[in-house]
Amino acid sequence: MNLFDFLLINGVESPQFDKSQNIMNEQRKVICHEETGGKRIPLNLIYDYPVKWSKYKVLRDFLQNFYDAIGYHEWISRFSYELNGDSLIFKAAGVDFSYDWLVHIGASTKREETGKYAGYFGEGFKIASLCAMRDFGWSIEIASRNWELTVVTEKLNVDDRYLTSLAYQIWENREIRHDTVLCIYPLTHRDISSLQTVFLSFFYEENILFGKKIWSSSKAAIFLRSEQPKPDNYPSTYDQTGAGIIFSCYQAMGSFKYPLIFCLHDYRLNDRERSGFYMMDVISAIEKTVALLPPEAAAAVLNVIKDQWNAYPQKKYDFESWYSIVQRLAEIVARSDKHKAAWIQKHPELIVAPRVKKSDIEKFNRRRQALAWIETAGIRYRLVQDGFSLFGYPVLEDICSKHDGFCVAQNPTEKEADRIQLLQSLTSILMTDVFGGDALSPCRIIQGDMAAWQGMASCIRLKKSIRTPSGLYIRYRLPYIAIKSHLLTRDKFGEALSTYLHEMAHMFGGDRSSSFSNALTVIMGVISANSVLTGEFQKKWEAIPP
Repeated sequence: MNLFDFLLINGVESPQFDKSQNIMNEQRKVICHEETGGKRIPLNLIYDYPVKWSKYKVLRDFLQNFYDAIGYHEWISRFSYELNGDSLIFKAAGVDFSYDWLVHIGASTKREETGKYAGYFGEGFKIASLCAMRDFGWSIEIASRNWELTVVTEKLNVDDRYLTSLAYQIWENREIRHDTVLCIYPLTHRDISSLQTVFLSFFYEENILFGKKIWSSSKAAIFLRSEQPKPDNYPSTYDQTGAGIIFSCYQAMGSFKYPLIFCLHDYRLNDRERSGFYMMDVISAIEKTVALLPPEAAAAVLNVIKDQWNAYPQKKYDFESWYSIVQRLAEIVARSDKHKAAWIQKHPELIVAPRVKKSDIEKFNRRRQALAWIETAGIRYRLVQDGFSLFGYPVLEDICSKHDGFCVAQNPTEKEADRIQLLQSLTSILMTDVFGGDALSPCRIIQGDMAAWQGMASCIRLKKSIRTPSGLYIRYRLPYIAIKSHLLTRDKFGEALSTYLHEMAHMFGGDRSSSFSNALTVIMGVISANSVLTGEFQKKWEAIPP
């Protein structure tokens, strides 16, 4: 399939040349005259200059010059191409310029107008021509105004050493051309495949990768992604080969997982060696783009990135976190009373969960309790980051406290104390080697039937672990443990004992730690081996008057 067929099938049609104006001669592939004459201009760009560009980058830089000369608004109507055998011809209608701009490294008409062009460094055509000839065996010819040029080589004598330099062979004509034409040959089928990728890597609204427009301005734009898959080797960010695309200075530079296209026209990496964005560049470009959005567009983008609503940085300097993006979007939407009300009506189930550090033991334990409570309370909810507090959504811990969902410990009643004494006595007899010889932690009662946990333990990490006779290591001091009062009833001996021992075992580690799991295994083994004694204590438990 050739390039024209590819773009036509996928919905992008570009006009072909008028054959009467086609500079391609049926008998040869060159634009320029075969007759002798003209002049040769060495570029002082040595042929073995250590730069390596891929075919994609070479073709992209050639196309970039046409793109910048026309602009994306008229790209489809004024740019055309032709595939003639193994030759590719680009044409920019109504564009002409002096070839002097192609001679000097760093010479560019674009450098003083940042944000208006894809090009910048003034080296694209020269370096692209060098790599095209030297590395891929392509011939490059270009014509505009009254001149025609072919890229050649020239021998230079430097300190009695002969070097090869890139050069231009230039002819001047009487006829004035009001367009610019570039010819590249010979191209293979695989080269054409690279060209397909190049065409779709530039910003224009007719690009088949673009879906519905969310918002646009002179500085930036945001689109949904179309269903059209990206071609092979499309610019992407390492380990982020999702549907999303970042366009920077009108060129695709990175990718991410959400079906969105962010286009920031004046965001440039001033590093010609960088051919794509790292994830931190992607995040930075998105941050700068969303900062420009009105509320309606911000809400549309925020709806697409739902799984980032509760995102927080995972480390001190987390340059890949979506936290600030979500926060800014929420701030913009909440700024408008109209869009704020519409958002709350569409998403009534959101609950704010401010960031809690594990090192803050008190807040961390409250968060764990609140999460456990809300799971059992039957409340429809979705946790979101603190940026959503601007909408007036409630905070998780506040809801839990309002419904008495926290495990608040109080001293036991006299009858509760009698049964707790039996649990402690049995534990002291059976578990001395497991828990060590120290006195057992006091046991309190969890106040409130709405609390999700059947038991809890207050834990303070020891500076140095203590080895017990059973070979386990005590890592925490337990100022107290607590269990729910309904466990201290006549028919709940088994549940009460297992909950009590579970909470005592937290001196060895947290719920998900292997040390805690190992301790429970040891405890279960001791109980199983002493079933008779355990049965006797159960009878004493059941004999206590209600």
